[in-house]
Amino acid sequence: MSISSDTISDEEFEDLRTNGTKVNYWAVCLRKLWLFARGVRLEPLSDRVALGRLFHQQAYPESRRRELLIDNLIKIDLLEAENKVLEVKYSRKLVDAARIQLAYYLVYLRHLGAGDLTGELRFPRERRREELRLTPDLEARVAEALRGVARVEAMADPPQVDFMPICRVCAYAELCWG
Repeated sequence: MSISSDTISDEEFEDLRTNGTKVNYWAVCLRKLWLFARGVRLEPLSDRVALGRLFHQQAYPESRRRELLIDNLIKIDLLEAENKVLEVKYSRKLVDAARIQLAYYLVYLRHLGAGDLTGELRFPRERRREELRLTPDLEARVAEALRGVARVEAMADPPQVDFMPICRVCAYAELCWG
């Protein structure tokens, strides 16, 4: 059986599995990903990140199953019922990155034998929810992200990127743009 470039075999998944934050950063900024992969952690110095963490801790206090760390790589925000994985975000500004991160979690959990789960992005401040189910296109995007993360991590120098509006509030802005 041949595997198309749009899918990922169990063996390739084992080689490419990575931190969920890296998958998110792959969708946001390749330079941020490269710096993060090299151990540069500027998020603890960011007031915006601190605000997001505080908000995250206070959202859904009634939930019993919070922040489940799996294989020291992915951190599931919340589990609801037996088949729903929730990812809580401060805002919808980077919703595409949030989608690919959650899709990666669903693929990861399926590779661990959890079966087909449903994901849900939650934006409590905006009172919005978005259900996410794996489709062949979304799985292909996860495969693309995992391969992309590996390529960026293998680079000797940080990738060149253009200034984007999101750069203004990024924890890495001063490092990248001085």
